[in-house]
Amino acid sequence: MKHIFLLCFLICVGVVFESQAQDPVVIKEDGAKGDLDVEPDVSELTFRQRLHFGGGLSGLSFGNPTSIGVSPMIGYQLANNTIAGVGLTYQYYSVNYGGNIGKLTSNLLGERIFIRQYIPTLTALLGQSYLVGQVENYSNLSDSNASNYYGYSNPVLVGIGIGSKLGINLSVMYDLNYSSSSGKVSPYGSALVVQVGGFFF
Repeated sequence: MKHIFLLCFLICVGVVFESQAQDPVVIKEDGAKGDLDVEPDVSELTFRQRLHFGGGLSGLSFGNPTSIGVSPMIGYQLANNTIAGVGLTYQYYSVNYGGNIGKLTSNLLGERIFIRQYIPTLTALLGQSYLVGQVENYSNLSDSNASNYYGYSNPVLVGIGIGSKLGINLSVMYDLNYSSSSGKVSPYGSALVVQVGGFFF
């Protein structure tokens, strides 16, 4: 429940920053349809125009443990600076405990929901930037001793990203539910999770 409250808090902070941002000075041209330097208001877009499709790589970690994921996603533009969406993730996870246990590998399939809030104040400092919150759930597809030895935690990720709404993004997030214990291990190699990808159309 704490994680849900934290996610709601981040969204509220983003909305407050957005409302306090100064409107840009825009120059109009005769005959131009709308302002040249301002994207159309989301209320003017059709349902299809609000949808964005993309994907990328997630949870990149090499060594012990090793994890790498591939994740397609669909986003919906709720407001001018807010995108919410869902995605699927295939995650490969491998860890070597040594001794009698040895190396355990898993093929995981996960679902996720996420929200991105672009912050004008943050964008002024770093370029196109956003806050991101994400909740995931994984199932082990592997028929191996790994599935008998441990289960997987459900990552609750919060962080920051750089990149425009359409194009390549880099997100760095922290897993609030990270665990490295053998009973309930995170599907990621560390509590810091890096995702590279974005919406492309």
